[in-house]
This record gives sequence, structure tokens and C-alpha cells, in this order.
Amino acid sequence: MKYKCLECNGNLIQTDSDVVCVNCGLIAQQIYEKPPIQLISSEGSYGSQYASISEQPSRMKTLGTFIGSFQKKNFVDSSGTQLALAKKLQYRRLKSINDIYLHFNGRQREYRGFSLLSRVCSNLELTDATKADTLFLFQKVHLQLKKKMKLSCLIMGALYLAVRTRKENIELNRLVKAVQINGYSIAGKDIIRSASLIRQYVKIRVRHVKSEEYLDAIIGRIQKDYLLRSAILKRTSNREEFFQYLKVVAKQLLNRFPLTKRGGRNPFILAAAMINAADILLARHKVFPECYLRQSRRGVLTQKKLSEILEIAEFTLREHYLLLAKPLVQLY
Repeated sequence: MKYKCLECNGNLIQTDSDVVCVNCGLIAQQIYEKPPIQLISSEGSYGSQYASISEQPSRMKTLGTFIGSFQKKNFVDSSGTQLALAKKLQYRRLKSINDIYLHFNGRQREYRGFSLLSRVCSNLELTDATKADTLFLFQKVHLQLKKKMKLSCLIMGALYLAVRTRKENIELNRLVKAVQINGYSIAGKDIIRSASLIRQYVKIRVRHVKSEEYLDAIIGRIQKDYLLRSAILKRTSNREEFFQYLKVVAKQLLNRFPLTKRGGRNPFILAAAMINAADILLARHKVFPECYLRQSRRGVLTQKKLSEILEIAEFTLREHYLLLAKPLVQLY
């Protein structure tokens, strides 16, 4: 798009539902979807089978759901006028064939589970490919495992595996909280257990996530915090260069810390500790002195602010910094 963000003058891109800034994540405009179907009372120049369909073929399977209310058979047009009998029969047939509620008659648990999956993927901003992989894994194992655990827990286990194979790098705690926001209570250990059971039936290789792969996600969540962005802009010469320097220095610190010495540390928390250490090095002008305007003992990314943004315990972040990151900082 040709328009610029009013907050940071960055470029705007269009998603399925919003127009957002690629730099700061500000939502500049919302996009409202057209109604999937419009009832036509007069023939006009259209044929007898005409129906105005939305431009999203992926939602065609739920077309009949939007014709009237549930089990309604007496239809009116947009002006409230009764449709002709031939039109009513046409829309009744279309509704009975495509109504999602009739398809899930007797399978309400699956419908609620799929609805939960859709809302969780939307909250975590996961791709449609990840959702499709989740449904594929679920269809492979649900007949064998439906008596061993709850269906919603099984779907979340499949989602966790799909996220890991797609390299989305979503932490387990974020997945659990996204489920809780939508009114369900599923423990993290139950999601891990269901994922382990799925792997027994489906030959899928799960890759271990390294701390380096979490750096982009952590920096992205820092960029979404408005107050922190303002503080960074006041103390640094260029906000975008600051985030680039931050990533480069954090990678250098992680490269000095080999995988054999990381032990069983949480890779996400370790990456956050290295981000904190990189900010301290930048503030003290140990590396890239042109980044901060003035030399300072502490950077703008304090452990308290990072723990709040990343939703991790502050004492855990402090422990990782003191034991693992601080010795590397003292080498500079």
C-alpha cells in the first residue's frame, strides 16, 4: 500500500481483517467482510440458481449457516418481503445441504473443539497452514485416542505438534493462556501428554527449538509495547537500528554459549536473558556506541519490563542472567 503509518511512518500492509504497520504493529484500519450470501427476491438478469457469494472460497462449506437462523424455513429478503415459493424451496435446499450445524448433528463436541482451534489460532496469529496440519493430525488419531482423553485436549496436542513442525515457536504457556481466554481449562502437561500419544500413531519428527530462533519473536513483542517504544525512541538515535543491534549482539552472546553448556534451560527464557544482556552492553557503549545517545549503566529493557512483556517470572529471568549472561557481559 502507498499509505504510511501515522505513528512511525512505516509501510502499511493489508491482512485478512486489518491494515497494519510492518514496523510498530499499529492497526490503521479494520476491514469488514461482506455478507457471505444475499437473498434475491426478483429474478432480474440473474438465473434461478443465482446467489451472491463472498470472495473467500475457503468458507464456502459454511455457506448455508448464514441463511436465516437455525432451522428457519420461512425466508424474507433485505426489505422484509416474503420470498416466492420457488425461491424459498431453493434456499431451503441450499441451507439443508450446506448448514454446518446439521453437519455436526450428534457431533457437537467436535464442533466445539474445532471452534476452539479457530479462536486459539486467531489469538496466537497462526497461519492457515498450521491449522490445516492440526486438523490432519487430529483426523489421523482421533478414533484411536478419543476414549483416552478429552477431544479439546487432543486438538490442542495436535496444534502443539503442528506449531513445532511449522517452526512457529509458540511457547507452551502462551498456548495454555490462549485456551483459558476462550473459556477452557487445559493444563500444559495434558497438552504434552496428548502430543506424545499422537506421535505414537503418526510418524512425525519434532525439532528442538534453539534460543536463537526465539529472538525475532521476543523483539517483535517488545516492539508492540507502546510505552517501551517511546522510551527507546528517547534514549536511542534510531529505534529500528536499535532493534537490529539488539538482535546482532544477542546472537553473538548465544554463539559464545555452546549448546553443550546450556543443559536443560528453557530456550525462551535464555533468549530473553541474552536480550537483557545485549541491551546492557549497548547502553554501556561496549558495542555499537552510536546506538544509545548517552552512556548509561542500565539499558531501557529492564528485567522487570521484560518479564511483564514476555509473561515470565522476574526471578527466573534474573537467575538466567546472573548465572549465564552476566559472565559473558563481563568479558567485554
